[in-house]
Amino acid sequence: MFRAIILILLIVPSAMFAQQTEVSGNVTASEGPLLGVSVVEKGSTNGTTTDYKGNYAISVRNGATLVFSYLGYKTQEVAVTGNTIDVTMEEDASQLDEVVVKGFENVVGQARRRAESVQSIPESVVTFTAKDIETKGISNVQTFADQIPNVNFTTSQNVGNNFITVRGISQIRNGDAPIAFVIDGVTLPDANLLNQELFDVALIEVVKGPQGALYGKNAIAGAINIVTNEPTNTFRNKFQVGYGNGNLLQAQLSSTGPLVKDKLFYRISGSYKKGDGLLNNETLNNSPDFIEDLSLRAQIKANLSSKVSATLTGQIIDTEAGAVYYASPTNGSAKIAPDDYDNLGIVADQRGVGTLKGTYGNLKVDFNLDKVKVTSLTTYNEGKRNAFGDLDFTPADVLRQDQDSDTKTFNQEIRLGSVTDADSKINWDLGAFYQNLDKTLITRASADFGFFGPPFEPTGTQSPLAVGDFTNTYKTFAVFGFMDFKVSDKLTLSAGLRYDSDNISQDNRSEGTKPSRVDTQLQPKVSLAFQATDNMLMYANYGKGYRTGGFNQGQTVRYDTSFNAETTDNYEIGIKNSYWDNRFILNVSGYYIDFTDQQLYALVLNGGAGQILIGNFNVAESLSVGFEADMRIRASNWLDILASYGVSKSRIENGTSTVSTGANETIDVSGNATPLVPQDSYSLGLESRFDISDKIAFNGNVNLEGTGEMYWHEDNAAVSPRYSLLNARANFTFEKFTIGLWGTNLTDTQYITEFFDQTFSNGGSDLAWLGQPSAYGATLTYRF
Repeated sequence: MFRAIILILLIVPSAMFAQQTEVSGNVTASEGPLLGVSVVEKGSTNGTTTDYKGNYAISVRNGATLVFSYLGYKTQEVAVTGNTIDVTMEEDASQLDEVVVKGFENVVGQARRRAESVQSIPESVVTFTAKDIETKGISNVQTFADQIPNVNFTTSQNVGNNFITVRGISQIRNGDAPIAFVIDGVTLPDANLLNQELFDVALIEVVKGPQGALYGKNAIAGAINIVTNEPTNTFRNKFQVGYGNGNLLQAQLSSTGPLVKDKLFYRISGSYKKGDGLLNNETLNNSPDFIEDLSLRAQIKANLSSKVSATLTGQIIDTEAGAVYYASPTNGSAKIAPDDYDNLGIVADQRGVGTLKGTYGNLKVDFNLDKVKVTSLTTYNEGKRNAFGDLDFTPADVLRQDQDSDTKTFNQEIRLGSVTDADSKINWDLGAFYQNLDKTLITRASADFGFFGPPFEPTGTQSPLAVGDFTNTYKTFAVFGFMDFKVSDKLTLSAGLRYDSDNISQDNRSEGTKPSRVDTQLQPKVSLAFQATDNMLMYANYGKGYRTGGFNQGQTVRYDTSFNAETTDNYEIGIKNSYWDNRFILNVSGYYIDFTDQQLYALVLNGGAGQILIGNFNVAESLSVGFEADMRIRASNWLDILASYGVSKSRIENGTSTVSTGANETIDVSGNATPLVPQDSYSLGLESRFDISDKIAFNGNVNLEGTGEMYWHEDNAAVSPRYSLLNARANFTFEKFTIGLWGTNLTDTQYITEFFDQTFSNGGSDLAWLGQPSAYGATLTYRF
């Protein structure tokens, strides 16, 4: 008995003082972060795996050893001597020779602001990991959007003028995008910055369906979630340079490492691009689509304690590019079919110039408490966009235009989320959000009608016309909550709710008015997920979508002084399948969207003594119905087959529109297709990765992307036929070097990305924005 007591007295203090150590870090290989690496405390069952950034976190005993293992790489054991351990894995050729065909990686994403498998999320989600981004050569939204069914992305007029359409919900000019554009958890409200250069990125997610419960207003059609690479505790550097036709020069650089080991880390990255252009202005005999872009991002991360970390991020964007180089008919007619490329040409007498300058700063503070994680996000964003160029789009120097589109935004968000494990039945998030957003739009026009020049010829002196000048201010307060409840091992119920209050006011300097109003909206969302088998998830969800309204610059025959908020009721059902040891992935979904007050865009060009009058209006009821399928097959260790297809049928159920020519006729557009929505889309691709020799590795892809018919106006008179673009890329890696060859639109297909029928603009003729012709080039990447 006495001996037993002595033994207990010796053991209990030892157990009491066996302290735990919180360890985190990053795992990479030569090609970048590794997803799914097993990290286990040696001699125990305590373990975890790395996420899409290669990050991991684990609590271990003092003096423990961590074992890092991954199929095809050498297992490493590292003694725990601090709180941060980064590991670089080395390939094991002997393992690779014996490996059977591996399935696709089980990507863990953050579509719902928590780490979870994409195949377990009751949403339509498409992801691109760091490996995908490199293989596909993704550099901005435009380079990946058209690979996703029922998503279409285009640009026109000038840099920063972007248009994205998702499931029949389109973006309107100078309006809010129908998706949330999220970088590292922060939603950027400025649609001008939607197509910014993407570099040093770890993950891209596109989630479709209303995401207002998590991301707030204007996420009416979904969200694009961009996750950049984080600062690390080891020094890593990457440099890339490239050259393409049109005298295109590209360069990227990233560098990361510790400033104070285990405590303070940095990451600096940047992108530079300069090109002369590929199109031709027949009047000026030069390329109107030139570009020069410089983007820089810096991050500082501090581990203030084992429970608190802070990350400060700053980014600048400075772009100058060609602008307003619309093509007009060259056959002497004012009217032309959207696909009559033989009679479309750029003939403007002015070389348009557009600029985009962006400044972004964010402070993120994370508090990792025992059962709750608290995050504070404080953000300032400023964007300045300007476009100058021709307005009559003819060789005559008659009309010119100049436009400023500027935004200033301050955001403050506080989020609380549960810290749970695999056995938890409930995950939850709560938060509050405040935003102050100023959106300024100044539109100028000038004219030289030649009344004083013989005989009625331009004199070379431009006279200013009336100017549109106003600022819309949005002050938003929102509260939100989201919860997952695991009803059983197979059934999960998710529910979210967000309340937005938007105080909208305008300082209209053109009209001398200052209208204001308050819009409020509840955005509920409910999802039900049923894990029918280990390989099949079935789901259904309902969500309310909300896009804010606002004030126009004035009243015209086409629109009023204000336009209402747009709301939707969204219903979706889907199934996600993973078979053949994860070598066959097939996800299918169908949706039904009921619109109230859908927003459309109106242009009155040259109306009111030469003004450029632009605004938005509502149609009372609209409907969008469609389905989409996304398939991946790993035929072998060196060949993947990728395919997707989507159909989107969107129409106006009840609405009218006023034509701004002749007698300003009001027409009934009920039953017509909604403009700017491709009727269907598809993508078919082949990807390959294999070792050419012990020192040379290959990866490459070829992809065919198709865009269906598109109606350009609500009368459905002008319609573009479907077109397909063929793109390809090949990368050869020699240890630290990678040589890449790429090409886009290899068949040199002609297409347009925007069309203005004179009937709806009161302009001099139909106008079209030409798509980019064939482009090709090479890149060299060095990692050190």
